[in-house]
Amino acid sequence: MARLNYTLLGRYLLTASVRRDGYSAFGQEHPRATFPAVAFAWQISEEDFFNISMINRMKLRLSWGVNGNRDIGIYSALARLGSNLWFDGSSARVGVYNSTLSNPGLRWERTESINVGLDMGLFENRIDLSLDYYDMTTTDLLMNRILPKITGFTSITSNLGELGNKGFEMTLNTVN
Repeated sequence: MARLNYTLLGRYLLTASVRRDGYSAFGQEHPRATFPAVAFAWQISEEDFFNISMINRMKLRLSWGVNGNRDIGIYSALARLGSNLWFDGSSARVGVYNSTLSNPGLRWERTESINVGLDMGLFENRIDLSLDYYDMTTTDLLMNRILPKITGFTSITSNLGELGNKGFEMTLNTVN
């Protein structure tokens, strides 16, 4: 993991990070993934031209990043074995069979997001307002794909589908 923070003139803020992560649940083809992120903020209220008496603090934010999800059981990409006891007429025997299928291509679920925000402190910071717009897309969703019974298996852990989420958020805090 690496992270860089930089501030220029107390007004311009930059943060960049990268994380490389691995997990035993994923297949041999993709056991690790890299997750980058970058964010920029501009403290507009620190500029010389900013002179609005009722606004004490104003900051514009922009961020982009990728995050991962590994919410599956350990070794989910590997085939598992089950056992079965049976009697051959004279002694007990143990049979071994595949109870799940392997998926060597199983990979991290990834969520890419972008966020634009505005923070303001009004009336000597007695009112704090934050406005945000976000747009997130999750790909390679980790799911159990149902298989036809004729295969001899009920499901396999797979990366399926894509999910989008976007919207606005507003947070208002007051000191009365």
